[in-house]
Amino acid sequence: MRKKMRTITIYIIAASVVVLIFLFSLSAPLVTTSADFSIYNTGWNGCSRLAVRTYETGDFTPNLRLANDREIEVTQRSLLEYSVVPNSTSMVFLGPNQDFGTEEIEYLEEFLMDGGKVVLADDYGTGNQLLSGLNTSSRFAGETLFDLSFEKNPEFSVVYDFRDHALTQDLSFVMLNRPTYLRLGSEAVPLMNTTEGSWVERDDGDHRIGKSPVMSVEPYGDGELILLSDPSIMINSMLDRLDNEILMMNLLDYISEDRTDIIIDESHREMSMVFRMVYTGDYPSRLVSFMVITGGIFLTGVVIVPGVKVKVFNMINRSLSFFIKEEKEDTFSKVLNNHPEWDKRKMEWIHERLTESLGNRED
Repeated sequence: MRKKMRTITIYIIAASVVVLIFLFSLSAPLVTTSADFSIYNTGWNGCSRLAVRTYETGDFTPNLRLANDREIEVTQRSLLEYSVVPNSTSMVFLGPNQDFGTEEIEYLEEFLMDGGKVVLADDYGTGNQLLSGLNTSSRFAGETLFDLSFEKNPEFSVVYDFRDHALTQDLSFVMLNRPTYLRLGSEAVPLMNTTEGSWVERDDGDHRIGKSPVMSVEPYGDGELILLSDPSIMINSMLDRLDNEILMMNLLDYISEDRTDIIIDESHREMSMVFRMVYTGDYPSRLVSFMVITGGIFLTGVVIVPGVKVKVFNMINRSLSFFIKEEKEDTFSKVLNNHPEWDKRKMEWIHERLTESLGNRED
């Protein structure tokens, strides 16, 4: 009887190990980060929704790579690692805060001249360094813009002045989040403007700047340069505001038209990437991840921690006793037939204590 229960217990633990191995085989490393504007940031300040939409267009080009087939080491691709066909590729830069190297600027200049499309969405980052290297006269002003047309407070400017263009199709109102404004060169075409009631705050007081562009497009060689003075429009928490998501879809439609590749650059930002194990099956990943971790800790405790193994075996034995109660009842019935004067409850109590004692001695 006791031997059978211990055998069943061992089978249960072995089956648990198999299930855990199976769950691990259905898991995958997921790269996450908390960096602003990163497409690997699923938080309020990330652009993961933009990445998902880009992937759904079928043009998304991965900007990370694995070191090899055996090691899970993810690294960011630099611009120079991409082998692209300019007239079938678009590149997107969201809030870059790392300098662009000389070779990278030359690479982008050639890319644009040969027909590439570049979207540069920035406010207070390193976007002007790239524009200077490209010798275009357009610049990000770098001052926080406020507007009398706003929602909740003047930092959340609402624009409704749009030039007729594929990028502004079906837009009525777009909500900005602490934007700056653009100082445009002669060839740049403003597509989205603030109202006449716009101003900036400076050390010597507020200065009215009036109607100012916050989005533009300009030709560059055979390519196009699209500027947006507020990358926050594209973060997850802003896409549900007014027509922001329509603007995002217009942008993706425009840069993917007649093109096969969209590269969203992640190499020009400071970010620490983290790996976490998630379940990729049909069940919620967090729940299954929790089950995997809890099961692993449990089995580790059973094998390593003194005394835990005994307690676990006893607990399982008591649970199993409900399923094999009939067999135990038959044993007690035979004994009571021979000794009707014995107390059945005392016999069960002695049996339970003896089982625990023998289990502790063997382990």
